[in-house]
Amino acid sequence: MPLGPLGVTALLAALDWGAWDWATNSNESTIGLIAGLLMAPIAVAFAWSLVRVLIALVRLGIHRAAAESRPASAAVGEPRIDGPFDIEAHDERIAA
Repeated sequence: MPLGPLGVTALLAALDWGAWDWATNSNESTIGLIAGLLMAPIAVAFAWSLVRVLIALVRLGIHRAAAESRPASAAVGEPRIDGPFDIEAHDERIAA
């Protein structure tokens, strides 16, 4: 699961938001402008990372649901068939 990129982009978004907030409250217009311009690409990267994590979670849930719906093994009395029937391997004579 791509949690690393999500964490990195969340950290970058938080740092950028903090820098922008600090710059606008302390009259640092240049830093505020730079932080404001970088906010949109960081927000897009964060949204993309979040979508990737959500897709991975959905795929994991579907995979687990499909695995639970399959039977674990054949019934006790039934032989397990992995491939086509091999008549030479099953050389059983039936008396008539």
